[in-house]
Amino acid sequence: MNRLTLPLMIILVTIFASCSSPAVLYLGHRISPNLPEEKGEQTVTVDGLASPATVWLDEYGVPHIRAESEEALYFAYGYMQGRDRRFQIELLKFLAAGRLRELVGDRVEEGVFTRLEIFNRMIGFYLMAEEMLSALPDEDRAMLDAFAAGINAATEREPTPIEFRLLDHAPEPWTTFDSGMLMSMMSFGLSKNWELELGRLELIVHQLRTGSTIERALEIWKPRYNLPPHLIGLAPETDPFADIPTIAPELAEYLIEYVKNHPEEAGRSPSAIGDPVESASDLPPFYQGGSNNWAMTGDWTGTGRAALSSDPHLPHGMPSIGYLAHLHCDGCEGGSYEVIGAAFVGMPAVPIGANGAVAWGVTSNWADAIDLYVERSAPGVPGHYMTPDGPASFKVREEVFKIRGDDGTFRTERRTARSTAHGVLVNDFVDRLPEDFPLVAIKREFNQGVPITALRNLYRAGDVTEARTALHDMTALISHWVLADSGGNVGYVGTVSLPKRGHHLGTLPVPGWIAKYDWEEFFTVADLPWIENPPDGFVGTANNQVIQPESFGHPINCEGDIHHRYARISQVLSAGSDGRSPVEQIASLQRDGVDMGFIQLRPLYEEVLGPLRSSPDPLVSGAAQALLDWDGDCRPDSPAPTIFQALNVQLVVATMQDEVSPETMHFVRTYFNIEPLVYSILGDPANPAWDDRRTERRESAGRVIPWAFRRAVAELVEAYGEDLTEWRWADAAPFHLEHPFGDIGMLTGYLNRGPIPATGTGNTVFKQQFTRERETRFPILHGPVLRACIDMADLAGSRMSLPGGQSGRPSSPHYDDLLPLYLEGRGVSMGMDWHRIAEQAEGTISFVPVK
Repeated sequence: MNRLTLPLMIILVTIFASCSSPAVLYLGHRISPNLPEEKGEQTVTVDGLASPATVWLDEYGVPHIRAESEEALYFAYGYMQGRDRRFQIELLKFLAAGRLRELVGDRVEEGVFTRLEIFNRMIGFYLMAEEMLSALPDEDRAMLDAFAAGINAATEREPTPIEFRLLDHAPEPWTTFDSGMLMSMMSFGLSKNWELELGRLELIVHQLRTGSTIERALEIWKPRYNLPPHLIGLAPETDPFADIPTIAPELAEYLIEYVKNHPEEAGRSPSAIGDPVESASDLPPFYQGGSNNWAMTGDWTGTGRAALSSDPHLPHGMPSIGYLAHLHCDGCEGGSYEVIGAAFVGMPAVPIGANGAVAWGVTSNWADAIDLYVERSAPGVPGHYMTPDGPASFKVREEVFKIRGDDGTFRTERRTARSTAHGVLVNDFVDRLPEDFPLVAIKREFNQGVPITALRNLYRAGDVTEARTALHDMTALISHWVLADSGGNVGYVGTVSLPKRGHHLGTLPVPGWIAKYDWEEFFTVADLPWIENPPDGFVGTANNQVIQPESFGHPINCEGDIHHRYARISQVLSAGSDGRSPVEQIASLQRDGVDMGFIQLRPLYEEVLGPLRSSPDPLVSGAAQALLDWDGDCRPDSPAPTIFQALNVQLVVATMQDEVSPETMHFVRTYFNIEPLVYSILGDPANPAWDDRRTERRESAGRVIPWAFRRAVAELVEAYGEDLTEWRWADAAPFHLEHPFGDIGMLTGYLNRGPIPATGTGNTVFKQQFTRERETRFPILHGPVLRACIDMADLAGSRMSLPGGQSGRPSSPHYDDLLPLYLEGRGVSMGMDWHRIAEQAEGTISFVPVK
């Protein structure tokens, strides 16, 4: 900067400081960015800090933190998260607390902020946090307190991020309670079964109201799946669930009677294709997603040491919700430990990483830790419901929402949440349920264990067995964990406090007025199946049905996500090493774009669409040729993935639109975890959903699929033209990393990144998740928010990366410098050589106690 421009910029910044429009704030920010010091040596004096801590910043801004006490270590860790991601942390806090509109208003046309806020408040993550924190040991709370103090110190000392200036909002002090809310929100989102239970109930009620039966509904949406390959268990000779009815007979009787007395919905028309019903109540997208993780033994790798992969799938954004860190506690009470890996912002943990002896990775476990209970209103007693002991009054709480207006003023909105002994009524905030729908309460176990203690023990584990045992206390995260150690061993353990059900499978709601369906006891993590060093030489999960349902003799999970991602992982790993380094093989598989959903359906599609190769319509014949010759690999320039997904949209709607209400149809089209239903229909020509109930004509997959294919081709021609090569997957599935303020025109290019070529789908290992809300366009919404490729024989050569960068500050060079590494399968070294770290550091921050 020359001497003439500096005074001018100072004058401009002074003028802009008195203005508040986005344009002016943006221009002022570009002239004088809100950047903390990122190079050189800094010293921060901290009043009350027990001992010093030092942070070395590498070339990507990743903090390597060393301290002599946990208090100092987690103060520094909180400081770095607050320094790099202060606005994101604030946003997550308001999200978990159900206060989102208080911070940003209802800025999205579709009302997503409203949906998120109402859902989170009515579910009550703040109540769950209170329960969890009340059970924490003192040392765990002290660690959370230190982390919070670090965030607040960074808030006071570091420059204020531009987002707070745009909102004219001062960040609230961070508290231990806020971290508890984030953990409770994540814990809830890791258990998926309840949404499917509710969807099945909606299907049953609609079928009854349109003259069909419960039996037909359960043939369409099966309540019990067997989705191999499984990691653990084979089906026993006798079915342990044979005496458990598919639906509780008392509930079936009640629903039939209920529909007779509430027939108002009988005349509702099915939803039209291409016209999904908007609903303010679909499950907020924050809770939809999944992950992959796998580990290979030392024999598989050929090094004698194991290797591990982990890449959690959550909503994409700028910045990513992932955060990279290296923590070393020297001489801490209870013993020293060191861990390097990936975290989720707002929480003082490293749930994906390594300690030099053991590596671990975590993903969502669909273990059934939540149940729905249908509640009966007490006849003649308003405000009451029936229990096994007679009528009881609903517990009522009022939630007051503050909604920020464009002018900075606030309006209030009040909502009432009713609860029974089982939990809050979803009818009070799931708006797609009509007013005359049966009352449904959601019950989940509040016992979230002692997660901080579990992680501390995990960090100190010396091998896979010790790591697995440490995770016995990790019931806060309902997860699949894979483990690998330097001795060449691998292992799997699922963490959940699982209710014991003796009279139902957990796949459908049960009657709340019958005592035998209540929970009485729980399986602990130690009770559940686990595995170490299986014969295949690897363990892995992808939100799939890891444990064969009947093999445990108790319904851990009769659903699980569709098996396609794990099937591909298993297929590749079963072939053994290809001679490249373990890290290179992991990185390649993490970016694999083969859609096993197409591989599953290809024989059927070949049979019924084969004749269309000779269609007189060149567009139909060309599209059929492109699809049926496809190998399933979702290359960005290929039209085949576009054709496949467009066809599947048409088939989902054609089969289901006459089976469910318009609102439930919208749920089916937009819910990310609906794949087990979709593929159980598309892969089964005998499923009753192929019938057309509107015309009472007996249909079949052989008739519907060619019709749907021609319709899909017509839609694609309208969207992309008659040149088949223009139906590229990269264009049909646009992938952008979007900042919360990236929709403001002047800020879009500054805050957002993309387009990024799409190379996968929701069923590929490189998960690129979209919805079926549109016929021909599938914007990528979710995917891997971080990646770790860990070789226990070469931690320095191991990699971790983010789709973005460490910093949430758009003016920082670390806002997006990890994105190329992420896309290319590269990353930041996970080496633990402190001499090398200090030698190559681009900056240091020393936290010094006030003497």
